[in-house]
Amino acid sequence: MYLFSALLLTWENELGISRNNLTFIYSLGLVVHSLLLPILGKFVDKNLSFPMMWVSPILLGLSVIYLSLVNTYTEFLVAWILVSATSGGCLYTMLFSVITINLKSKAKTSIAIITLFAGFASTYTFPTATYLTEQYDWRFTVFIFGILNILISSPANYFGFKNIILKEFKKIEKKTDQNSKLKIILKDYRFWLFSFSLFVIGFNIGAITTHVIPMLQEKGMSLSQAVLTASLFGPGQVIGRILVMIYGGDKSNLKLFVICFYSMVVGMIFLYFININHYLAFLFVLFNSSAYGSMAILKPLVQNDTFGQKNFGNIHGILALQYMIGSIAGPWIGSLVWNVGGYNLLIFVFFILAIFGNATAIFLNKKKFI
Repeated sequence: MYLFSALLLTWENELGISRNNLTFIYSLGLVVHSLLLPILGKFVDKNLSFPMMWVSPILLGLSVIYLSLVNTYTEFLVAWILVSATSGGCLYTMLFSVITINLKSKAKTSIAIITLFAGFASTYTFPTATYLTEQYDWRFTVFIFGILNILISSPANYFGFKNIILKEFKKIEKKTDQNSKLKIILKDYRFWLFSFSLFVIGFNIGAITTHVIPMLQEKGMSLSQAVLTASLFGPGQVIGRILVMIYGGDKSNLKLFVICFYSMVVGMIFLYFININHYLAFLFVLFNSSAYGSMAILKPLVQNDTFGQKNFGNIHGILALQYMIGSIAGPWIGSLVWNVGGYNLLIFVFFILAIFGNATAIFLNKKKFI
């Protein structure tokens, strides 16, 4: 996905596709990706996750290779939809579903380690894509990324999951019992409260990452200062994940989830007052990004602790859809709010949403699903 950002301007110039059309295609790809998650979750629940884990990178690699061959808007649209669809089976949502189900008590540490390594994806994608494009061209760059998925990601997933996924998992429960459990959970209001908390996380992440540069400039920071602050989001998320690994091993996942929302609330307060002292930007990044980084680990674990492992993959896909809706809506709604009352009003919206998200997290912590 970082490849899109790295090559956006190149595609705009060389393919003659407008930036608006390119970003529309990207957003449409996110929608397709999101809608497929509940369906892919059923593969996990039917114990078909092992083939999905190593076949998906092959299909993704082939889709990326096809992307390297496109010349027109329609071809690019089809290629990127294929990339978005095929990536669904091997990215965070399904990956964490499989790990949570199969590694149980070791899932928290395992997910934390994976997110630490995956957090450096942008670190090597941007310079690698830039270098290859400058030395050769963008088609060669995209082709290489496609080949890497086939030759590295697929075998790594095959051997990595071969002895992890439980062979007897499919015998745990009959299909009729699974459907009954799913219907009960979907009718429980706590499921929708949890969905709302995930929507809040997605909304705030999507809106903040999109608007952070002009938002900080409106607070009186220079462009270079704003860019520096934005560049710290990644390290901030890594700090959060390290904290979970070091201090969260024996802590309740639900309590850690609540703490993350408290951290978001505090981060919004620092963001609001950055105009008073620009150094508050570092505290904003620390509290906000560390919370987001930790939540990437905690989301599947909180689901497991609250609703159990029955229909885990399907339910996790549905919950991930709520998060994706928030991340897609955030940038657009953020722009509308900014047009009405500037970025101070948008920050206030972030703050209120974080408060409500925190309330739902506290409720989940107080009373588990039975």
